[in-house]
Amino acid sequence: MCEEKDGTEALNLKKSEKNYNVTNAITSREQQLLEKEISGVLNGIPDIIKVYNPDYTISFFNEAGYNFYSKVPSEIKGKKCYEILGRNERCLDCSFEEVVENKNMISKEKYIPELNKFMDVCYSPVLGENGEILYIVERLRDVTEKKILDKIRKESEDRYKQVINSIPDAVVIIVDNLIVLANQEAYNLLNLLNVKHVGIIGSNIYKYFQEKYVKSLHKKFRNILLNKKLKEISDYEFIFPGDKIANLQISYSYISYEGNPAIIAIIRDITEFKKELNKAAEFQRKTLQNDFPAKDKVNIATTYMPAKTVSGDFYRIYRIDENLIVGVLGDVRGKGISAALSISAFDMLCAQEIAATYEPMEIVMNLNKKLIDYYEENYIAVCCFSMDFNKGELKAVGAGINQFIFQRDEVQEEIVEGTFLGMFEDSEFSEKVIKFKQGDKFIFFSDGLDFILDEDKIVQNYMKDVNIFEFKNYIDQFLDDTILEFGNLKDDCTMVAIEIK
Repeated sequence: MCEEKDGTEALNLKKSEKNYNVTNAITSREQQLLEKEISGVLNGIPDIIKVYNPDYTISFFNEAGYNFYSKVPSEIKGKKCYEILGRNERCLDCSFEEVVENKNMISKEKYIPELNKFMDVCYSPVLGENGEILYIVERLRDVTEKKILDKIRKESEDRYKQVINSIPDAVVIIVDNLIVLANQEAYNLLNLLNVKHVGIIGSNIYKYFQEKYVKSLHKKFRNILLNKKLKEISDYEFIFPGDKIANLQISYSYISYEGNPAIIAIIRDITEFKKELNKAAEFQRKTLQNDFPAKDKVNIATTYMPAKTVSGDFYRIYRIDENLIVGVLGDVRGKGISAALSISAFDMLCAQEIAATYEPMEIVMNLNKKLIDYYEENYIAVCCFSMDFNKGELKAVGAGINQFIFQRDEVQEEIVEGTFLGMFEDSEFSEKVIKFKQGDKFIFFSDGLDFILDEDKIVQNYMKDVNIFEFKNYIDQFLDDTILEFGNLKDDCTMVAIEIK
């Protein structure tokens, strides 16, 4: 389409301002003066402007026109437009007759093979006071580059559509938080949220999520785009009409879409799987130890918070006799059902070994030998400890979980070196022996709680002034806040805190 301030408007404006009575400009001198005046106006227009007489001969070009065709006025004046292109007859799609007949503006896009260019063309008649045609103004704009880019963009989008439509799960592509492409499965899914097809493309991705997820999503998207991360996976609850709750798992990855940084989100309905997983998690929670031995000698507080529905962490404290307990804190490599099954099997192995010996070093070494045979590549991290209340002595052995905290007056990080169980048949493990007394605290934790030992010592300083139950509440609140801010925990978080009475 012609712009509001194209050559036609400029001519009409100039006519009005100068009050030219062009119908009376019959002398050659007056005609030359008029053309010179109009040329001055048209030379300020960056588009190519060609002015024709009613007999279809060229009157003049603006400067952009002369430069585009590499011509001077004497080479074009009085010639037909097709002659400028080296043709002997007019173009088949010539619009001049239509403009002359209807006296209306015509806009079109045409390809000029001699120039190998696509041009946006606008023809406008300039009428006299009696309605006669004085000039025909042709405006041309080179749109070749835009045409090529549009073609590339269209082909690129078609390829993206082919790819995402071949994926059985719902897929959307997100640019600047807006959905720019979606496959049919995504349309079907979002329709269940009462969103019409026409409203999906161009809509903000955040509006499909519950408010509680938006803050963590914003951080996740920023992190993915900044670091060009691949396969960030999170689970969400969506509420569909009728208060039906569905669990969706979304995998986010960085991509480039039409030259822009983008995120592709693959959405999978895991509602049924989640139900089965929740059953396993509920069973796992029920098997967690809540009743601890030696209540007259120690207080015990625990934290247990899975990163996913089912945890790979576990703990158990065994009563050997009224003055001796043995504890195991473990972290099975992997997540979900496979980790839970490994925990069940490992729990049985631990019980067998503790029935045979109550020395942490012997327990760990015997378990290591068995795991070499049974678990192949499924390594398990543990810290095994015993507490002898007659001697006032704790023994701890590390195998993958190599740190714990001992607090008397100050918070001390204790190191017990040793590789994961089941990794090497001849693995060596170290043992730490600590004498304890009333008021002493021991904190054993899996690697999801490594932040306890951060250099800023914020958590450690807080630990000095509270009992283990207050500390447990502090850790639980910290983890709840982390989930609220980031959407999930990076790892399972388990802690066993013991305070000597």
